[in-house]
Amino acid sequence: MRGLRAGAVAIAVAALLFLMLDSRAVTPEAAPRLVSLSLGGLAALFGVGAWAMSVGGQRERSPVLAGLAIGVGAYALVRLLFV
Repeated sequence: MRGLRAGAVAIAVAALLFLMLDSRAVTPEAAPRLVSLSLGGLAALFGVGAWAMSVGGQRERSPVLAGLAIGVGAYALVRLLFV
């Protein structure tokens, strides 16, 4: 159940990032590639937060933060390598 929740959050976050940054539906041009580095740092912070929640006894919050970390990190990596 936790993996399913983390996967759903990751897919939703990646889709939202694509819509806002690269689809050109919101702005006329895509965001610069440098944004990927900031997204990578944000993914690392979410990952540390997920770990801290699982160690600190609040395991119900851990899948959401893990999903955020996976979604943002995967999108940053794909964006950095292929866009």
